[in-house]
Amino acid sequence: MIAPIRTELRRSNARVTALLVAAATVLLVGNSYPYWRASSALAAQELMVGLSLAVPLVLACGAILGRREARTRTVELMASTGRPRWQRFLPTTAALGGTVTATFLLATATLLVAVVAGDGYLGLHDVLMPLLGALILAGATWIGIGAGRLWSSPILPPLLGAGTLVLLFVVPPVRVDGRYGLRSNLTLAITPGAAAPWETPTTAALLARLALAAGLITAGLLLIASRSWPGRAGAAAALAAGLAGMALIVPTGAAAKWRIDPAAQRPVCADGLPQVCVTEVHRYLLPDVASEARRALDALAVLPGAPTRVAEVRLDTVGDHSEAQWRRFTPDDEPGTVYVALGPDTSIGRDPGVAQRIVMGGGTYLSPCGPPAENAQVPMSVTGAWLLGTDDFRVWLPTFGYWLSDELQPEIRERLRALRALPRAEQLARVTAVRDAARRCEPDLMTPLTAGTTP
Repeated sequence: MIAPIRTELRRSNARVTALLVAAATVLLVGNSYPYWRASSALAAQELMVGLSLAVPLVLACGAILGRREARTRTVELMASTGRPRWQRFLPTTAALGGTVTATFLLATATLLVAVVAGDGYLGLHDVLMPLLGALILAGATWIGIGAGRLWSSPILPPLLGAGTLVLLFVVPPVRVDGRYGLRSNLTLAITPGAAAPWETPTTAALLARLALAAGLITAGLLLIASRSWPGRAGAAAALAAGLAGMALIVPTGAAAKWRIDPAAQRPVCADGLPQVCVTEVHRYLLPDVASEARRALDALAVLPGAPTRVAEVRLDTVGDHSEAQWRRFTPDDEPGTVYVALGPDTSIGRDPGVAQRIVMGGGTYLSPCGPPAENAQVPMSVTGAWLLGTDDFRVWLPTFGYWLSDELQPEIRERLRALRALPRAEQLARVTAVRDAARRCEPDLMTPLTAGTTP
């Protein structure tokens, strides 16, 4: 049986299909390397996005291969060989299915090795997701072959490819009454995506993709092997069951699709003092974060009751992709600790705003009060610039880029000049007053900055 498979590898479109799969996965995912470089969860999610492009391709290529006998008018000749039906079809299915699956697994292994080599975090559930993706790819390949044998029309391959693209990319985002509903579960990549790098797929999310893979594989094999309509009806039922499992096993909403990976949140601390700790998934950022965090602690040291330790904030629930998710609404603060959320700028591979986020509002930016009022942005930024000794203040926020828009910079500089014109003791008193007001969750932080302590 090995010889016929080798023959099919030479004479079929298996190698071309493998190249297309490689282009749809490695090239797409490689372009976003700075985004997923330290997290196997993010790498797996990017692989599943690549899989969403690969599945329509292999369906179309499988259909092209499936209609080969009808196109070359050798159907009766092949049927007269006397070999069992499964022996006639096994080389074709094994050659194409095995080639595209091996290509996707090779891409998966390459990405995971890159994560480990970059001192990133590797999680078990994250690895399972692309492994299930490989099974989905094999099933889609065999459905394409079976469909091509059933209907040899030349319009079938583009029809299958285009229809699958619509199913994967157009149908799921459609909202009814402002809600996505179960259609959002039909994407191969989990939608919505992970809101934090320590989130990993839930068991339900994995089972949904396992159900789809089982449905695709069963339907594909039935289509290839069946000569009668009952067998083809069974293939349709298996495909419908797989899609239903994909849509129904996992509820809608991020909390049902993602969970916190405790190992990814495990604290890792830099050598020396003051102590600076980050999560395991951000270990690769620790040298730069430690330097910037200690610079911020030195700046905060002029305030009474200043913190002496920095730790990365860790969410105890799944995030919602909002800036507010990084706030510590139910604080369990350790005494003397100031918290910071981390998120690298993918264009430079590091987080450029660590010190700024720590000193904002005298160390109160990530407070349990929730997001500061819009009019609090300026006083919190002025106090941060004063502490760091800078003339302007722009803040990098994870995922969202620079939070403060350029139109706020003139007011920040004006307020900062006015503050620095005061006696040193009064400057310190006003900055301390802003910090204390923020700790009390007062909405007005401008008054402590401008009114001061002098009559």
